[in-house]
Amino acid sequence: MERVAPTTATAMADHWNSRAWKFDGSASHRRDAESWRAVFEAALGNVPRDVTDLGCGTGACALLAASIGHRVRAVDGSVEMLAHARSAAVDAELDIQFINATMDDAALSQVSADIVTLRNVLWTLENPPAALSLARRILRPGGKLLISDGLWFRHRANDSRDVFGANLPFYNGLTEADARHLIDDAGFGEVESWRHLMPGDPYGAVYDDPNTPIAFFILTAIAPE
Repeated sequence: MERVAPTTATAMADHWNSRAWKFDGSASHRRDAESWRAVFEAALGNVPRDVTDLGCGTGACALLAASIGHRVRAVDGSVEMLAHARSAAVDAELDIQFINATMDDAALSQVSADIVTLRNVLWTLENPPAALSLARRILRPGGKLLISDGLWFRHRANDSRDVFGANLPFYNGLTEADARHLIDDAGFGEVESWRHLMPGDPYGAVYDDPNTPIAFFILTAIAPE
């Protein structure tokens, strides 16, 4: 079984531990909470389902899914990011199971979820296809995958090997076309876009080009029966 982050997991957790306080205060899921909630209601429905949020960070997908009635477990390797997620869940009176572990080490049972979410995660991974393979393993037949991500930098050199110890193929972010290719290769079908439900450009400008909005996507796909 291929690992999602065979050599970069510790360095990545350290990176987000040091940034958690800053990230949470500026996150789009807080600034644009109602818009994101509307997207999740449309894309995932509000009939209670078992949701696994992979790479949950400060809890964007986990909080949204739980707020519309789903049963949620959320996985992340960063202690500090999870601390913010747990605090937000307590404040919102949401019952979420948080797991402090990498995707590789979380020991998630096969066919244990109806929905798997990965938001702004694929760009951080050493082996993105392995993350989608994991999602497929833990999804029940006909279960739904939700992926959202964006192209965060336009001109930055890919120095991820120096920073994290290995090459991250989508270090500057990824396009919708990139994501669709990964989804297709992982064996999912019925891909659907939900970007049109998010007004404007919630992430602002590309980090190295103030004149270009960040192009992001929100996609769902269905696991084979």
